[in-house]
Amino acid sequence: MEIKGIDVSSYQGEIDWKTVNEYGMGFAILRISEKSNARDSQFENNYAGCIQYGIPVGVYKYSYALTVAEIQQEAEKVVDVLDGRPLDFPVFLDLEWSKQRALSESALTTLIKTFWSVITTAGYKFGIYCNMDWYDNVIPDALKDKYDFWIARYPANDDGWLQERLRPSVGVGWQYSSKAKIPGINGNVDRDVFYKDYADKEDEPMGLWEKTKQLLDAQVGYLEKRSNSNLDSKTGNAGYNNYTKYSRDVNNMGLMGCQGQPWCAVYQFWICAQIFGKQKALEIMGNGFYNCNSVKARSKSKGTWHSTPKLGSLVIFRNGAHIGRVIAINGNTIRTNEGNTSAGGLNTVEANGGCVAEKSYTIGNSQIDGYVWIDYGEDFSDGTDCWKATGTATATVDNLYVRAYPNGEIIGELMKGNRFEINGVTSGKWTQVNVAGIGVGWIWTEYIQKDGVQTAEPPKQEIADKQDKTQRLFVGKVTASALNVRTWAGTEFPQIKSYPTLNRGNLVDVMNYTQTANDGSKWYYIRIAGKYHGFVSAEYIERQ
Repeated sequence: MEIKGIDVSSYQGEIDWKTVNEYGMGFAILRISEKSNARDSQFENNYAGCIQYGIPVGVYKYSYALTVAEIQQEAEKVVDVLDGRPLDFPVFLDLEWSKQRALSESALTTLIKTFWSVITTAGYKFGIYCNMDWYDNVIPDALKDKYDFWIARYPANDDGWLQERLRPSVGVGWQYSSKAKIPGINGNVDRDVFYKDYADKEDEPMGLWEKTKQLLDAQVGYLEKRSNSNLDSKTGNAGYNNYTKYSRDVNNMGLMGCQGQPWCAVYQFWICAQIFGKQKALEIMGNGFYNCNSVKARSKSKGTWHSTPKLGSLVIFRNGAHIGRVIAINGNTIRTNEGNTSAGGLNTVEANGGCVAEKSYTIGNSQIDGYVWIDYGEDFSDGTDCWKATGTATATVDNLYVRAYPNGEIIGELMKGNRFEINGVTSGKWTQVNVAGIGVGWIWTEYIQKDGVQTAEPPKQEIADKQDKTQRLFVGKVTASALNVRTWAGTEFPQIKSYPTLNRGNLVDVMNYTQTANDGSKWYYIRIAGKYHGFVSAEYIERQ
């Protein structure tokens, strides 16, 4: 299995993640902090873009530490910046600084283990990035089987393409170029291939609400600052001048300046942006992330304003003076997570208290204006799973993605013939489903068939009476440098998740199931490694 992706930093400037996603991207590994231990200036934009377009994400930290205290600071900075936000790929410790090379084996081992301890204690996966020379001559042998390694190796005449002769025989990932060209990115970008799919979780994927709740919990206790310093510390430089990391990050997203201003709405926008991406967050917050009344007015015009609470909904107080988020519903009481408030007893609304805290209110409290419902791709209204099946349906194609919300994050994958529950809820061309082992999500309606009802399958032209997709016609060899494997014949269909891209020279089984795409091109149905199936353009396959 090979998954192709990129690693990026502020050197790439502002990235058009929509274009990158449309090009096809298996993952992105983002630089999280710079030499001074300051946050990479493009990290927030890059993270939000990956989340918005469902690109699996990891981070890396180029280390300049020579002592335990210094590397602990680096690791703690990584954890502070992530602030509980989810990652698919690991946090990679980037080891390539010449001064670290001079350390003894024992000293380097201690640095690595210190960084590993901080990162894994915070709940993140850990790996090491280094070049082939470092792996062979610097990394202690005792650590090579202990950690996952991402190896850099490319030629002096690097032209952006994978050169098979340099493929390392070690590691779970290979950085094969530093001069690749990708639509949506100006200039050169590092290109990588991984053989381990960190995003392919064996257990049930965490839903969007679970991720949101985890992120909200991690913010409790944050104190606003008296000045524009120590913004990432929960308690340092505390004061009442409305300086926060949330406002800084929102400013870094290219939105209007809001530092030093009341921040209850900015905080809720920040939460939405980490989970849904900037554009979806703006839609939820009505393009008025700095103003509670704008949020209220927008939600009324869009039909998301309600007089009753729902788990995860925004709650507006006192004629638009304050905003929070519902994190629990117990009988006649809601519990909220709020920014720019103070800890207080039941029904205590504090619109300028200076911290992130959890609060409780009776549902009929007169200070509550109403609620802005947010679609997390799950059907709940009272804190419990309210799924009510109206029937079952079956997938009509292989490698059918289940998404957390319409056109959102991929949370699972189905094969043709897999059965699941439906509840009759649709959104445009999407149908809400409940899949065993995956949970509640959304599937493109065209690719499902309600049990007992005949519906159209994806458009295709078959060679009548001659095809048998279980029969191999011949062994084919890939002639393109990178060949996308798609769920159906045609470039308009998504890549399969299991094996999205093939490389020049790869061998595949070409099956007896040739299709014609809508543009008239010929496509082969292929089998990869004896078990993965998909469609590729016949133009780039030659018979062995």
